Amino acid sequence: MRHLFLLFVLTTLNFNIGFAQESNQNNKQDFFVSISRTEGQDIISLKEWLDYTKLDYKLKASTNKNSNLENNSLTFFMHEDGKKVPFQFNNGTISTQNPSKEVIFKMFLISKRLNAVVKNSSGKVYSNNDFYKQ
Repeated sequence: MRHLFLLFVLTTLNFNIGFAQESNQNNKQDFFVSISRTEGQDIISLKEWLDYTKLDYKLKASTNKNSNLENNSLTFFMHEDGKKVPFQFNNGTISTQNPSKEVIFKMFLISKRLNAVVKNSSGKVYSNNDFYKQ
């Protein structure tokens, strides 16, 4: 049901995203976007993140048996165009590099489920106003 809602949102609502991403890509600079909780809240635990990835069929956790890092995980977002977008979990923060607008929107949806915020490397915190026309 959740996936049908997401499909509905993506196909019926117009969202307007005015990001600095385009200018960063034109300058060939890396652009990072991350999901984390605000100061004063508990950080996102690895267990919370892995539990969430099990519920979202578009996220595939990487199984690296050789990794002994307890608070580090790599997950791939399976984008509609067939590309795998890596989401790196590290000490309570989920991040990716040079994401498309659609990937940032996906991160925004994930942040709502994890009671967190999405922020880019310039410090911009994304909100409903970035995605939905008022």
